[in-house]
Amino acid sequence: MRDLLPLRQPLLFQPFETRTKFSFSAVVEETRAAWFPGIEDAIEVRIEPIEALAAIYFRRMGPGRHIIVFHPVLNRPGMPVEVVRFIAKHELTHIIHPGWTIDGRYYAHPQPFWDHEYEVGPERFAVWNWLNSNLSTVLLETRWGMRVPRSWRRREPDYIGPYMPHLPFEDVPWSVLCPGGGAQMRFLPEWGAVPAPLKS
Repeated sequence: MRDLLPLRQPLLFQPFETRTKFSFSAVVEETRAAWFPGIEDAIEVRIEPIEALAAIYFRRMGPGRHIIVFHPVLNRPGMPVEVVRFIAKHELTHIIHPGWTIDGRYYAHPQPFWDHEYEVGPERFAVWNWLNSNLSTVLLETRWGMRVPRSWRRREPDYIGPYMPHLPFEDVPWSVLCPGGGAQMRFLPEWGAVPAPLKS
């Protein structure tokens, strides 16, 4: 999220051809209509190599006109729309719950932000599991959060897998549901002690 930079005119951005089966702009507009109907501001969507997977830039084109930028690493064939939709929910939540400044320090994600993101996007654990499984080579965890390095093109994976909707465990974090990286799944108490027989 950025708010202190000067206004940028549209022509200063190098356009990227969409390589996905969906439009990033359409995903943002559909997400806004379904989960954020109270947002009336104009939102422009762009694809640009930034340091994050996505970011929102407030009032970049004037009052009430924001820009959501997606990193090109998300703009590839096979990218699940569910992943981009959740990232759109994250960025739109910044409009509903902007950051706080406390004692001169800026917090981009105060607790009300996380509460609202979970309300509109309980799939976040499944999405982050997919991101960590498929884009770990281009994601670096820093003290400021996940970042995409400038060398992302050399680190980009050859293949990404499909998004598998998470199991209905009331959105238990993956690290709790599958301790040890998934070596042993914790089954629900009502599940049987032995697995169902395989079909021949």
